[in-house]
Amino acid sequence: MVIAAQFESIALHNRRSANRAAHNGERWPLRIGFVNNMPDAAFEDTYHQFAALIRAGSGEAAVDLRCYYIPTVPRSAAVLNATPARYRDVEWLYRDPPDALVITGTEPRSSDLADEPYWDDLSGLLRWAEALVPSTLLSCLASHAAALAIDGIKRSPLPAKHTGVFQQQVDRTHPLARDLGTLVAFPHSRLNEIPAEALTACRYQLMVASPRTGWTVATRETEGRLLILLQGHPEYSASALLKEYRRDVRRYLDGSSQSYPTIPQNYLDRAGTALLKAYHTRGESPLGASGEDFPFQAAVDHIQTQWDHTSRQLFVNWLADARLRTALVAS
Repeated sequence: MVIAAQFESIALHNRRSANRAAHNGERWPLRIGFVNNMPDAAFEDTYHQFAALIRAGSGEAAVDLRCYYIPTVPRSAAVLNATPARYRDVEWLYRDPPDALVITGTEPRSSDLADEPYWDDLSGLLRWAEALVPSTLLSCLASHAAALAIDGIKRSPLPAKHTGVFQQQVDRTHPLARDLGTLVAFPHSRLNEIPAEALTACRYQLMVASPRTGWTVATRETEGRLLILLQGHPEYSASALLKEYRRDVRRYLDGSSQSYPTIPQNYLDRAGTALLKAYHTRGESPLGASGEDFPFQAAVDHIQTQWDHTSRQLFVNWLADARLRTALVAS
């Protein structure tokens, strides 16, 4: 289906480009596709996080955001019944390709991405996007999947979960780096990584990276199209890391995880970290903690690191660049 759809997409893309070229004085809406692969518990939050950044990043420029899902990504009946109100099967995306595309990650279930039940559909989508869409932005696991599907680069497991907010250097020569400064901090929450040297060997440019904490943003341009890999999470809300930590604590307490999770680094102040450490101590005691009494609201007040301004600027730069690339295709 993907190959046939690609030919249909190219024809439609060319017709749309010709139409825009004939009306290049008008401010046409940037058509953005959003493929949401997140697990049920984070499905709606992830949509709202990305939608908010897209709205903030577009400013007064018009955008047309359309949502899609991959049927082979496991879903509960409740989410499947709710998705038709706003989401369409990804097959519709192939029939009507966007100017820019966001593909989210999901929680990995297998050590090998190729063993995931949705691998064929996701890898086909990634190759299609890289070959056709003017600008594609990939979040976390989707970035690792693209490196594997397009470049044959396998991710490497980390000895422990890499979670927290990490400061990294910005490559100021990059077109997406405008007004970001020389140092930025973004959240990370991952069990695996793609080595930086593997990406640079495949002509990716590391836009935001650190030798100590890895990379957050890597890009590659091919015939005017831009592929953006995000190994971190610029889209996260302030409390997203805390929600993930609470989820992981509950998994430990109910026996579905064998190790107590690590508190996210550089995220809470001393009092907030002490609060979570005290809860950890309770969880290891004979009386134990229930998981339902996790001090979420109390800990929220101790979140000390903010990245929302930096994330908005990154999306301002991305959407402006995507609009320029789309206009060049239409010229």
